[in-house]
Amino acid sequence: MSAFRWVAALRFLGQVFSWLSTIFVIRFLAPEDYGVMSLAEVFRTFLVLFSTVGLSQGLMKVENLTGPMIQKTLGLLVAINVSLFLLQFTLAPYAAAFYNNEDLGNVLRVLSFTYLIIPWTSVPSSLVARHLEHKKTSKITFFSDIFASVLTLTLAFLGYGYWALVFGIVFQAFFNLFWFNRLIEYPKMPMFDARGMSELFRFGLLVAASEVIFVAYNRVDVVVAGKFFDIAQVGLYGVAIQLATMLMIKSVPLFNVVAFPAFARINETEGNSNEYLLTTMRFASMLIFPVFFGVAVVGEDLIGIVLGSNWVQISTLFAILVVSVPFRILAYLIAPAMLAADGARVNMMNAFITLVFLTAVLFPLLDVGLNGVALAWSLASMCIFALNMVRGGRLLALPFLRACATFMPPLFVALLMCAGIVLVDLQFPHIEGWLALYKIPLGALIYVAGYWLLFRERCNELIHVCKRLAGRS
Repeated sequence: MSAFRWVAALRFLGQVFSWLSTIFVIRFLAPEDYGVMSLAEVFRTFLVLFSTVGLSQGLMKVENLTGPMIQKTLGLLVAINVSLFLLQFTLAPYAAAFYNNEDLGNVLRVLSFTYLIIPWTSVPSSLVARHLEHKKTSKITFFSDIFASVLTLTLAFLGYGYWALVFGIVFQAFFNLFWFNRLIEYPKMPMFDARGMSELFRFGLLVAASEVIFVAYNRVDVVVAGKFFDIAQVGLYGVAIQLATMLMIKSVPLFNVVAFPAFARINETEGNSNEYLLTTMRFASMLIFPVFFGVAVVGEDLIGIVLGSNWVQISTLFAILVVSVPFRILAYLIAPAMLAADGARVNMMNAFITLVFLTAVLFPLLDVGLNGVALAWSLASMCIFALNMVRGGRLLALPFLRACATFMPPLFVALLMCAGIVLVDLQFPHIEGWLALYKIPLGALIYVAGYWLLFRERCNELIHVCKRLAGRS
């Protein structure tokens, strides 16, 4: 639990600052700036997955890790990332021509240089995670978020437009490179020899394949939107999905860094990590359903106050996207347990099925406009959740109804909370602006009271765990 204590504390502080910074950056930038970055991030995020081909996860899992194996892994990563650098740098003008946006090409060229440092970041960070030294990882992530946010906000304020976001990404990459290499000693000279790497490479390829498909179904909406809508509309959609998934994107990867080695270790020592997974899902559900459902209900008021009237037009987009995020988070919480149970192939197939599903529903929904794109993304969230629950549960020998019992009570009370907020809002339709934020404490009161009355035993369990995390018992 100490790992989660450090991860939660530092991540929370870092994210509070990062979220505030993001909000101010959005106010300083135009939709066109976010449109350019949304398209650039599609290419970069997709290629970044090839940058480690799952080898970093393999370093966490392999039993007998030796110095030469680390050097050979480093050699493979160097060869791969030099190739990716050349590929993105060369294809940048073609991507710009495809979307008829010259700025996109310049951004892709600058971001391509970050591939050259990935080998010396992914290897030490994986070794740190292998030793479960999450306190150190949390510190680096905390300061990385803080300094990158400050730089991005400063450049946005000075009028650098989308370059503020670009330089924030580049700075964060070099910051992580410096500190992870100071944190742990390891053989830094690459060895270009793949002999003896079959086990690591085989596992890594399965992980990489599932991650590539994972990014494809997470980004295909932006790829399609970029072709069928203008750059300003793509920017509006990009901001809506960034706001809707901000908490998920920042917290779930860090959870996976903690969870994957933890699940693997528990499987080795105890043979089954299902109780650990169920407890995680149960407590996560108690938080994510009221938070995301509540934000969906008050989204229009919040966006108008925080981002300004220029961004109120994304309120419907935001609401459609954010209501499905809790299910996507739960799907992502199941994934590390599947990987630790040698379920990389199942994980990959789940992602592939979701990609096919999203592509099938996306094009017919384009007639609805951006709201149709958002609806397709939300339906894909439900799809990956259902697949991980059913097929992942079968792999883990985890009964479906038992897994459902972890999230059904919070889901039910969160729906009651939303109904209560809407009913009160209908009685006072003329309350607007800052006064409309009364819905937030009202929703919190309804949820806490409802959960306490209907599921008191779970409340007591959560209180007990919080006391343990705080070191009081």
